[in-house]
Amino acid sequence: MKLNVRWSCLLCLVLIGIAIEGVQCKVVQFIFGDSLSDVGNNMYLSKSLAQANLPFYGIDFGNGLPNGRFTNGRTVADIIGDSTGLPRPPAFLDPSLTEDVILESGVNYASGGGGILNETGGYFIQKFSLWKQIELFRGTKELITNKLGKQATDKFMGEANFVVALGSNDFINNYLMPVYSDSWKYNDQTFVQYLMETLQNQLLVLHNLGARKLMVFGLGPMGCIPLQRVLSTTGQCQERANKLAISFNKAASQLLAGLDSRLPNASFMFGDAYDVVDNVIRNPKNYGESVLRKN
Repeated sequence: MKLNVRWSCLLCLVLIGIAIEGVQCKVVQFIFGDSLSDVGNNMYLSKSLAQANLPFYGIDFGNGLPNGRFTNGRTVADIIGDSTGLPRPPAFLDPSLTEDVILESGVNYASGGGGILNETGGYFIQKFSLWKQIELFRGTKELITNKLGKQATDKFMGEANFVVALGSNDFINNYLMPVYSDSWKYNDQTFVQYLMETLQNQLLVLHNLGARKLMVFGLGPMGCIPLQRVLSTTGQCQERANKLAISFNKAASQLLAGLDSRLPNASFMFGDAYDVVDNVIRNPKNYGESVLRKN
């Protein structure tokens, strides 16, 4: 089952509108995320069970064949770049990636199934968690420093846009599944706190590595995705998952506001589109759909 194509694209556009409002985008992007932003990294992870190689993936992109994106067309990361006039960052594992390509287009480290926590999505066998993506970015910065020198690299990183868009897998493919120990080690409140403590440490590491313009995306109504609806005998949204998304967004918004106020020469912002996306789901006719299909 998959989300209706137009709903998926609209979700991307809504998130972008929030992200770019009041932000001057410069040079390149460094993308950290999950399947919403993966442009092919998992395609190069041969043992990964999170693969976008099924029918319908890629049908509206390029030659119409699967290309590593978990969507019919462009990902959130693709649309952000296109909407701001920036190049689309290639996947980190793309064999054609070089220092010159990085300087021209940035890098996308996003990985389907990845989460804020290392343990999230473990049954996918291979995926990049956010910690792993940050580690890969550290190596990228070393390459650029060797090529440009420290001063030029600091300027390059300072002008780049950093996008962090993940978190739903930490609930759907971790906390809400009893096969993971996190599901019984925490309750709803303490698990969100655990995520925020981890995310704060990760964002501070990115800041130490040169990130000065950073946007963290919140979660949409994840209880309404097909994977959650199928768990209900009525096919309706899972309210607990949606409430967890709202709790995550509230905590993340407060976290980003605090970091933005105390980090020197930095702009750390949070993009929350939960209510707008929820309205799309509940009132599809207002957006050109008669029904949000699950096919």
